[in-house]
Amino acid sequence: MPNKVLATKPMNASTATKAEKKLVIKAIDALGRHVTPADVATKTGLPILSTTATLNQVATETGGHLEVAKTGDVAYRFNFGFQNAYLAKGFMRILQMIGEKTFQIAFFLLRISFGIMLILSFLVVVGLIIVIMLRGGGDRDRDRGGGGINFDFFDYMILRDLFWWSSYTGQTNRYRNERRQVRKGNFLLDCFSFLFGDGNPNYDLEERRWATIAEIIRNNEGVVTAELLAPFTGANPKNEDGVLPVLVRFNGKPEVSETGNIVYVFPSMQVSTKGELHENTKPIYLKEKDWKFTEAPADSLMPVYVLAGFNFFGSIWLLNFVAHSAEFYPLLPLINCLVVYGVFFVGVPLVRWLGQLWLNQRINARNKTRQEYAAQVSSPSGELKTKLLEAKQFQVKTQRVSTKDLAYTTEKELLDQEFEPRP
Repeated sequence: MPNKVLATKPMNASTATKAEKKLVIKAIDALGRHVTPADVATKTGLPILSTTATLNQVATETGGHLEVAKTGDVAYRFNFGFQNAYLAKGFMRILQMIGEKTFQIAFFLLRISFGIMLILSFLVVVGLIIVIMLRGGGDRDRDRGGGGINFDFFDYMILRDLFWWSSYTGQTNRYRNERRQVRKGNFLLDCFSFLFGDGNPNYDLEERRWATIAEIIRNNEGVVTAELLAPFTGANPKNEDGVLPVLVRFNGKPEVSETGNIVYVFPSMQVSTKGELHENTKPIYLKEKDWKFTEAPADSLMPVYVLAGFNFFGSIWLLNFVAHSAEFYPLLPLINCLVVYGVFFVGVPLVRWLGQLWLNQRINARNKTRQEYAAQVSSPSGELKTKLLEAKQFQVKTQRVSTKDLAYTTEKELLDQEFEPRP
């Protein structure tokens, strides 16, 4: 029986998180199931030490194989469909899947609940207004001797806009049908998007940052300078301390040239099962995305705007009316709840919009700084040109782990390998 690789990890490495495992498993499959820690670290942007520990753990759990080249470099080989073996581990995995599905359903119900409450609130507001109209405005209007209530605020135009906000413009039925086909929004989900937005647009920023930095290291033969990293780290290239997180993450070391320039070498990142490591897909600098108020289409948001506005102004009008009417005064607690929800539905998006303006200003400032650092690399000064030329003297030759040049693999018994003929 083939030996299974034993999980080993650095003394300062903790057990891999579920998120790290998922990233590593996805990278292993994308890279053809024959990888080195540097291959996976480049693909995921995870630290090289953490990647090695996670690879050991995943290989142990899925029956992966460890390969050691004569140079001492390590690679991992996984069988086809190894993800299925990992995902189907016992009763706890099933419970986890059930829990995740339950959470997804609960979160979906939470998202649509705001739209449902908006509709219910609107119906209550409309119903109370109709009751007040039919009762002739209550005691206040009878005391004034009037036969009804002045309802100028909720005129026919607003109600007509609410139920059919394009019919009175003279558009044809065919055009209305086309608009309904173009719209792809869902009212209940659009309400949640209007209130809370659609999440952080830069949720994967750190993943993109480290994956790009790893690619830059490989594209530069395992040696970089602070200036090359600055467009992605955001650290001032004149401050060498900004490179320390990169050194820790990818197991690098500083070197000093003959003229005193500091360069950073990453030998571990130049080990691969692939032949050519260069990829010309890296961006010029790490660009953060601006926060958007909502991703929902503008047309699909129109009903949300109308209902939210009607609910807000209608509840306030009801509060003002009921507060001066003895007949409807018992409804005051209900009216207060309607006002609170009406203010909530208008106030939360307003505060969020103001907050996003501030966040986008800071994002634009950071993007501008990184772009300036990239411009310095694109048009280097004479001093930087010299530094980049000196860095090439420290380039690391790519070490390729091949099945033809293995000293040991866990895919076979140790004794069998010791007595195999060597080339």
